[in-house]
Amino acid sequence: MKKYIPLTLLVTLTLTGCGANNNTQSSPQNPQTTTSATPQTYKDVKNWSADDENNAQYTFSANTQAPAGVEEARKIMQKENQQLTYMAVTVDNTKSNSQTAITQLSFTTPAGDLITYTPLYDYLSTSDVPDEASVDAYNRVVDVSNAFNGDDYTVVAGQKKTLVLASTSAYPTEVTHATLNENYVLTPTDKTAETDKATGAPEPTEPVGSDDKLADLNGTTLKGNDINFRIFSPNAQKEVNAAMPAELQGSWGALCSNGATEEQLQETGASSNGHSWRPLKYAVSESGIQSLNGNASQAEYNAASLAELSHGGTCAVIQSPDVSAATTTTTATVGHYIGNFTLESTVEVK
Repeated sequence: MKKYIPLTLLVTLTLTGCGANNNTQSSPQNPQTTTSATPQTYKDVKNWSADDENNAQYTFSANTQAPAGVEEARKIMQKENQQLTYMAVTVDNTKSNSQTAITQLSFTTPAGDLITYTPLYDYLSTSDVPDEASVDAYNRVVDVSNAFNGDDYTVVAGQKKTLVLASTSAYPTEVTHATLNENYVLTPTDKTAETDKATGAPEPTEPVGSDDKLADLNGTTLKGNDINFRIFSPNAQKEVNAAMPAELQGSWGALCSNGATEEQLQETGASSNGHSWRPLKYAVSESGIQSLNGNASQAEYNAASLAELSHGGTCAVIQSPDVSAATTTTTATVGHYIGNFTLESTVEVK
């Protein structure tokens, strides 16, 4: 006699068997864990070294001094507020048969910041010299820039040279990666760059004076017009005098205004520190000169134009026959010039 298994029991057995089989197949396996190495952080490292495939050796030292002429040129460029940090590198290429060049030094911080040092020519551009700078000042920037051109950062085979790089960022105290020219890894070293071998710009052929105005004083005339009295910088004094005839050697400045006309300014003079200043047309006639020659006339035009560029209004050149009048001044008197160093309707400017 055949025995029959109840349907409900058969279903139960079937489900139980399937469940057991599924549990066996889905039992968790031990996961494979992948660990990534954390980059090493170098702290307070000041000196680094690297080698390349051509046997050139590089030694770097941080926070070195600026080479001669660099800060001077950047002051002329009016970049002195953009502080640079410097790094020296001694390149020993005496065991190589190939030339090498320094283009960039890169540091990465634990926060992911990138600090780069590049050749000094990146920070010395004559295009940044302000228009009012003197010829001597402009030429000084040219000389300094030429001292750190691209050729200077090339080291030929058999040569050993110390160069200087700069950055607008502070040198990092913590570094995770350091590379040269984006190819060569730097490692800390006890050696230092031969900073005493780094060369600077040559001394100027003649001293470069200041481009800073000696006076920049303001007030209001009796007619209610704003008035500005300025004494040109030592460099500008030199340039204007060089173009003027002997009878007009002296000190130079300008009167500027946003409200007064050029004709009114040409009838206005000043007095400062016991020195009298007169409009240029009166200086010419009172000196016994009939008119200015081409160079002198151009010098007057240039001086007035630069004053207007700086002030933003209308300017007229004034002159004092005393060269000692070109001195730092904090207060002066301005008024209508009636000739022979006499003023009327005066007001104080400061």
